[in-house]
Amino acid sequence: MRTPRINHLVDLLSSGIMSRDNTERCIRICYDAAKIIHLRQERLHKSQLKIREITSALTLVHFHHTNAYRFDAVGCLAENFRECDEPKALQYYETRVMGTVADQFGRLVLIDEDGMKSLYKEPRSGRHVVASENYEESRGKRLPWIRHVIENSRSVYVVEEKVSGKFRRSHIYTAIASIPLKPKPSVSYFIAVVSEDGNKRLKFLTAYAINSFNRFLKCIEPGYPVGES
Repeated sequence: MRTPRINHLVDLLSSGIMSRDNTERCIRICYDAAKIIHLRQERLHKSQLKIREITSALTLVHFHHTNAYRFDAVGCLAENFRECDEPKALQYYETRVMGTVADQFGRLVLIDEDGMKSLYKEPRSGRHVVASENYEESRGKRLPWIRHVIENSRSVYVVEEKVSGKFRRSHIYTAIASIPLKPKPSVSYFIAVVSEDGNKRLKFLTAYAINSFNRFLKCIEPGYPVGES
């Protein structure tokens, strides 16, 4: 059953009083916030969220819309697209990805050989089991994006959780990549996951691309914008 406020909102959005651009922006923001609240309700197994759990979803959506990092996958960012088998991916990672990079907040992120595991994913368990049959070429093709996104994106979220009874803090670097295909570009959401240890040292863990915006919202829902707590 609709409440008066919901009816007023529907009337306002359909009245034509606002410009078309503002109406579309309001709809996108309202949808994104509602989707994050729904995902949060499922994750926390709650039938009713607290006000602060709802309002923080609005903060998350505002941060996404004002800080989303976008790039076109062209030039060196597309150099692995033609073909990238396992040997080529391993060599590229070792010579072009590994090292220490600085992000937009002046923090240093170590990318070492452990991150090579991100090229592999066992279909049944979803774990990064290093075996040739688990190599995913799509991840090899996107290796150039890892350093680029960590160095350039300010759209970063901190996720704190308990895994097997142990506290873990991760930093989720995000970007929206546009691949110039015809008849229209292909858009995907790229995620680079960086872990933080007890001494606040940052280390790259894994990276992957997703094509669903709802799946992207699910990735950032548990987090909060970097710099906040």
